[in-house]
Amino acid sequence: MKRKLLVAIPLLLLVVIAAWIVRPKHEYIGEAYVSTKSTAILSSVAQVRQEVGELHYGEHVVMLAKRNEFVKVRTGAGIVGWVDAHQLMDPQLWQRSVMLLKSVQDQPVQARGRTKVATNLHVEPGRTSARLYQFGRGVPVEIVGRATADWVQVSDEKEGSNPEGTKKEDWFLVRGVAMRPPGETTARTGTAIPSTTTNPGDGSAPIAGWVVARFVELDVPDAVREGANSANIRPVGWFELNRVQDDSGEKPQYLLAATRGPEGQACDFTNLRVFTWNKRKTRYETAFIENDLCGAMPIRVGKDAKGNPEFKFKVTDGEKDERTYRLLQTVVRRVRETEAGTKLTAAGRKSK
Repeated sequence: MKRKLLVAIPLLLLVVIAAWIVRPKHEYIGEAYVSTKSTAILSSVAQVRQEVGELHYGEHVVMLAKRNEFVKVRTGAGIVGWVDAHQLMDPQLWQRSVMLLKSVQDQPVQARGRTKVATNLHVEPGRTSARLYQFGRGVPVEIVGRATADWVQVSDEKEGSNPEGTKKEDWFLVRGVAMRPPGETTARTGTAIPSTTTNPGDGSAPIAGWVVARFVELDVPDAVREGANSANIRPVGWFELNRVQDDSGEKPQYLLAATRGPEGQACDFTNLRVFTWNKRKTRYETAFIENDLCGAMPIRVGKDAKGNPEFKFKVTDGEKDERTYRLLQTVVRRVRETEAGTKLTAAGRKSK
């Protein structure tokens, strides 16, 4: 009996070990989302390998294993392979990006522009915050907000570019497109307004986040740019208030929000100007100026009951209220609500 047990027990152990070895393996270390325009799926991490597929921004993958800088993944289509771990973001960061996009979808556009260089898109203002994506050069973006953050010098910046002491830099909250249709040019042509709208089937994905403001070249209309340059102010937002008829066609009339001085100021804008079209002189004129503001984005443009253009914004010093201004032909008046009703008062000054 003892001899039988001595033989049976080792055999039983061998069976258990063999069953464990050949058991179905359920690899799983987590989930992730693709954070780049595209990334290759590789057959292995060896020097000699093949590309077995491609992932695009926002695609969901299951992570099966990790080896050095690569992660083994399974795609929604069932493809299994290895990708660069730096091209993935964790579900928590992905959810933050989704909520950020949702929060700005209905925000009014304050300005439009294009990236000057390859530009990182962050989940919060600041170069040390998590990166969501990287825009290429010349990618159109819509600016919907502004903030400031401490300038933290990174390795690819020149030594000595950050002076001693704390320095702040401007950041823009932008909407854009994470992927463009194949072959689309990003060169700026004429005065066309860049689009961040996605089209069905083009593989594009809307995205939002924070970018360093000076990495964006603003597509300021010529009339607004000339007025800003002559006044030595820096545009941060502009709006078309309405259009007037002219012998050469319709002419837009603009509101400009701008600031003076260096980056990092507490106010989103400190100066407002309205440019109207003088049909008789066939030129734009500065019809309204207001200085020494501490305005906060967003500026909202609309119309009153009679169809007159209006714009509204909040100030962040002193009264801390919302101001409303109305354009009546070429005159801008501030709208004040009183117990007796609406009252128009003089606002700013008209240029000579």
